[in-house]
Amino acid sequence: MKQTTTYYDLLEVAPHADLAEISSAYLRLSRELGSADNPLGAAEAAFRLKLVKHAYEVLSNPSRRSDYDAGLTTRGNAPGGADQPLHIEVAMEPTKWSPIRRLLTIIAGLMIFGMVMQISAVFMTYQRASAHGGDPASPAAEKIYLQEFYQTYGIRALSRAEADLLLADMKRKEQAERQESQQQRLVEQQEREQRRFEEESRRLGAEVSANLRRAEQEAEAARAEEIRRKEEAERRAKEDELARRQREIERFRGRSFSSGE
Repeated sequence: MKQTTTYYDLLEVAPHADLAEISSAYLRLSRELGSADNPLGAAEAAFRLKLVKHAYEVLSNPSRRSDYDAGLTTRGNAPGGADQPLHIEVAMEPTKWSPIRRLLTIIAGLMIFGMVMQISAVFMTYQRASAHGGDPASPAAEKIYLQEFYQTYGIRALSRAEADLLLADMKRKEQAERQESQQQRLVEQQEREQRRFEEESRRLGAEVSANLRRAEQEAEAARAEEIRRKEEAERRAKEDELARRQREIERFRGRSFSSGE
């Protein structure tokens, strides 16, 4: 495979090649690079196959191909140019970020910025305390600590001990609120599961009742059909018996008439 500068060179097709030519070239190169008797090493073949696949994904998509051609033109690297420098990368195209990805990136950036600010504030506090004798228990260090405490929490403490007590109390309250919130979520989840169970039970009960009613109706219809059949059979039996007796009477009368003659 020759040294390439564009996706067209990677697939060994002309810049004006149509989708059929691009697909045919991709299949041919994939077979060649994936062949066991390929003269290239496994790592080199895998890398070139990745490049070929990426080139095919771009050039087989009309919109992506149009953007790629426009980018080549903008960089002064028109398709088919043989004297341009090498610009092959696995992820050559700019990735289009979705709105959700952008939002998550912004949130992550803000979190990192907040952590950096907190670390900077702690470091600055330490430096100020060190500048006033290096003793955290010194009046200057305590004053700086109380000032930082006020700027952070909006509470003025009279001493470091009081600030520590307030901080411990805030942590206890925060922990209690967190536990209460977790307990509330657990209760809400149990209530939702209970409602789902009740709704499912009512649905199953209604389904069973409907099945029972349908079975009773079918049984009642079967009994009615059986009674009708029995009545029909009895009616036919009576009609057959009457017909038989009528035939016997007629036969008897016929014999009597013959004897009288």
